[in-house]
Amino acid sequence: MDKITLAKMDFEGHTGCFDFEKKDGQKFVVSLDLFIDRIKGCYTDELSDTVDYSKIYEITKEIVTSDSGNLIECLAQKIADGVLKADGRIEKVIVTVSKPEAPVKGIFETMEVTIGRNKKEFVILSLGSNLGDREANINAAEEALKALPGVEGFKTASIYETEPVGLEDQPYFLNTCVGFYTDIEPFELLDKIHVIENDLLRTREIHWGPRTIDIDIIFYGDKVIMKPELTIPHPRWNLRSFVTVPLRELKDVGQDHPDDKKVSLYRKRG
Repeated sequence: MDKITLAKMDFEGHTGCFDFEKKDGQKFVVSLDLFIDRIKGCYTDELSDTVDYSKIYEITKEIVTSDSGNLIECLAQKIADGVLKADGRIEKVIVTVSKPEAPVKGIFETMEVTIGRNKKEFVILSLGSNLGDREANINAAEEALKALPGVEGFKTASIYETEPVGLEDQPYFLNTCVGFYTDIEPFELLDKIHVIENDLLRTREIHWGPRTIDIDIIFYGDKVIMKPELTIPHPRWNLRSFVTVPLRELKDVGQDHPDDKKVSLYRKRG
């Protein structure tokens, strides 16, 4: 991964918790580290094959000088969002916002915040429940996912009732798929999913057995991951109609549904 740095850019801004900060303004210093998967310009020596530094500078300047919020943490997030949207080649940005004249009693050089953000990817998850109030379990899981910092553009498919796969002597499932954009990295997202499952009393005593909630990552953008703890795309997703039926409401997967188990509409949404 290659890195481009725009260091210590000075701007006059109005971000602050006090009225005088918003009115009078003060100095802000911003540094950016832009990460790109091999800068093509290294080989072509063409300006169009690298990041437009001037454009990134102007975007950062516009955000800092026009912001009137309270926290430099939020200002840093706005800058990260603006930079990542400005050039699709940027995979990750690290933003440092310094406030050398912060209204804090004491001797210091500056007060600063540093955040790192990845390019947002469209993620699709499969949700299933066949214990307790199945629909309530799915709704609770969706709300928990939607509330994760870094999740936006949340979309839901219809809910379907499906025959169980593997261990057939168990209640029918309710299944659906959800999609959203996020910069949460795949393994971090997996950890957060496990927390949500545990909060909803998910147990794993029986393989393919009954459960209050089951959440699987089906797609994470175009990423391919082959690890013991995580495989993306999810293995056998295309062989399970309880995945492909709701999935096609969110993503064109270009294939017919497998006829492995009966799937019937339970509740249409959207």
